[in-house]
Amino acid sequence: MEGILLFAGGITVVVVALWFWGEVVRPWRQLQRLIVDLAEGRKPSGFVGRGAWGLQETIGQLERVAAKLEGISSREEIERVNLQAILASLTEGVLVINAEGRIVLANEEFLRMFAFVEAPEGRTVMEATRLVEVDRAVEEINQGGTTQNLEVQVAGIDGGQGQTLAVNLAPIVEGDRQRSGVVVVFHDLSKMRRLEMVRQEFVTNLSHELRTPLSIVAGYLETLQDPAVLKGGEGKKIWSVLQRNCERLTLLVGDLLELSRIESGQMELNLVARPPREILEEVQEDWQRAFTAKRVKLKLDCAGGLPAVQTDILRVGQIFSNLMENALRFAPAGSQVTLSARQGESGREVEFGVRDEGEGIPADKTDRIFERFFRVDGGRVREKGGTGLGLSIVKHLVQIHGGKVWAKSGLEQGTQITLTLPCRGG
Repeated sequence: MEGILLFAGGITVVVVALWFWGEVVRPWRQLQRLIVDLAEGRKPSGFVGRGAWGLQETIGQLERVAAKLEGISSREEIERVNLQAILASLTEGVLVINAEGRIVLANEEFLRMFAFVEAPEGRTVMEATRLVEVDRAVEEINQGGTTQNLEVQVAGIDGGQGQTLAVNLAPIVEGDRQRSGVVVVFHDLSKMRRLEMVRQEFVTNLSHELRTPLSIVAGYLETLQDPAVLKGGEGKKIWSVLQRNCERLTLLVGDLLELSRIESGQMELNLVARPPREILEEVQEDWQRAFTAKRVKLKLDCAGGLPAVQTDILRVGQIFSNLMENALRFAPAGSQVTLSARQGESGREVEFGVRDEGEGIPADKTDRIFERFFRVDGGRVREKGGTGLGLSIVKHLVQIHGGKVWAKSGLEQGTQITLTLPCRGG
């Protein structure tokens, strides 16, 4: 009997131990893991069984907490993705800086502006931008200052063109009105500043180009108030000067109107396929007499087997007319001007060239000759005629054909203008 009691007692102990393990120890351990998961921001791997002794209310509360945290986490993830999408779409550079003056967020445009390969999180504004004014403004705002607006200059990288940036800074204010940092927005004003400069140069140059012939015309008109000067050779000379300057004004106004129409996008091309040799032979025929009169040889150098190019006959004639006029103006007597055509590097265009043996252009000014009114040597070039708009018109006409144009020159080395026109079906 005693053995039976001992056996029954042992069974009871085992049952109680198993019950205690299942209902108390294991649930408490699971509860402990659950709390750790929640505390460290992990999604709980599972909840404690409902039957856990003394833990039903705690389990229910933790389940509600976990559900809320999961919902908050999902909303935060959605908001984070939305914020990243918004920042990525901005054309302005954006920095978010904490109260300690360290960068916590930078968008892609900021990285591009300042040539960062990776995000500069953790750095100070000074370390990231090298802009003392911006660093000082961030510090002032973090110390209680108000919104600030700056304009700063950023040096170009590796000798490249610098930037003009408008910088707007504002404090980040939390719900309890406590400041937690600064948001900085960088807007690139470089393009607008360059356009302003081009506009100012254009107005200045145009005023100068108009003032010279108008002053001459005004002076001679004043002279004509005396009828005696109209007699004899002096009168003929005055009429010749007036006629020449009126023609100059007419050409200038005509070129300005033409350039304005091209740049406005209102010009439509009537494209036809033409062999390159046919184009060059037509140009040679049109200009041969003028070149012969100046004792300048006009040579044709056209590669064989070139594909036809898509051109507007009238506009391509205008392109070559401006180029040939320039070449004739600067080619010295006894020299040679060469008209050429060859296959482009891509195989989808033909390269046309006009090369003279004139005095050439300094290498540092070659890229500017397609600007409106740009003159390498204003006084000497103006004496030779022209409005200063011919090459600018050439550039725009080539571009609306889908091609490009460039110049190669050097002092005493002559000048070659090269342009491309797309092949049929290219």
